[in-house]
Amino acid sequence: MSTSELKTLFIIIDRKNADKLTQSLATVGVNFQHEVFALGTARTGFLEVIGIGETEKMLVVGTIKAEQVDLVRSLLETEFGFSQKGSGIAFTVPISAVGGPASLYILAGSPMKDGRKK
Repeated sequence: MSTSELKTLFIIIDRKNADKLTQSLATVGVNFQHEVFALGTARTGFLEVIGIGETEKMLVVGTIKAEQVDLVRSLLETEFGFSQKGSGIAFTVPISAVGGPASLYILAGSPMKDGRKK
């Protein structure tokens, strides 16, 4: 496993859908998930342009392997209507380095025993 195979996934969604989202993401292998309450501060006109009029949001952050990106995109489109205006925003950022092999395996969701890969 190398860091080039990992991405950080960011999803902004209405708070009311956050629990269902995190459960669905876990079933497709999104690891190390965190939820952060978010409140939109953009002007109403801008929110309408990008299609997210509701201001009470949840930012969901997790890690995925590069080959899972299409699977997650499909899940977001089919279960959460992300192809429709106003349903949410999702993007990934490549992970270029981590603080040691143990961190890499944790972020990748790989099993470890005593700080070492099984």
